[in-house]
Amino acid sequence: MDAYNVPVGPAAVRGPRYRFRNPNGPALVAQSLIATSGLADVYILATGGQDSPWLSEEMVPFPAVLQVACWIAFLVWFHRVRCNAEVLAPGTHRYGPGFALGAWIIPLAMWWLPRRITLDIRRAGGPPRDAWLINAWWFAWLCDGPLSVAVHLLILDQTDYRNPVDESLNILCTILALAVIRRVTADQPAGPLPYFNMT
Repeated sequence: MDAYNVPVGPAAVRGPRYRFRNPNGPALVAQSLIATSGLADVYILATGGQDSPWLSEEMVPFPAVLQVACWIAFLVWFHRVRCNAEVLAPGTHRYGPGFALGAWIIPLAMWWLPRRITLDIRRAGGPPRDAWLINAWWFAWLCDGPLSVAVHLLILDQTDYRNPVDESLNILCTILALAVIRRVTADQPAGPLPYFNMT
C-alpha cells in the first residue's frame, strides 16, 4: 500500500477515501483533442470562416463530435485532478469532487464555480504563482462562451459564431486551456503538501 492509499488529516475522519491516480493520461487525451479543435479553428479562419470546407454539409457531424469529445476528455481530466487534490490537501477544499463535474451545469454558478475549483486544485499542488494563468483562461472562456452568446443574441441579433473575432477567441481559449492543463497536471507531485493560500 502506497502513501496515497492512506487518508490523512480531516479526510481520515470523515472520508470518503481517495487514492492518488496519475493525471498524465487524461491530460494528454484532453490536450490532444483540444489542440485538434484549435487547429480546426485556425483552418476555418484560413479557409473562409463560415464558408470553410470544415463546415460544409458533408462534414457536419465531425465538428460536433470533436467538440463533445473535447468536453468529455476535459471533464475526465478535471475530475481526476480534483480527486488528486483531495489527497494532496485533504479537507481544505470548499467544494467536493462531485462539483468538478456538476459545477459546469449549475445555472449562473457555472460562470464562476469551475474557476474557483480550479484555483483550489492548483493551491493543493504547490506554492501559488500562477493564478493569473487560470484567471486569463477563465476570462477567455467567458468571452468565448456566455458573453459571446449574449452579445450575438442581444446586440447583434444573429447566431453566426464563425466570424474572425469568435474564431480568434476560440483559438486564444484553446491555447490558455492547454497551458492550464499542463500547469495543473505538472503541479500534482507524488506526496501530500501543505495547502497554500492564493488570491
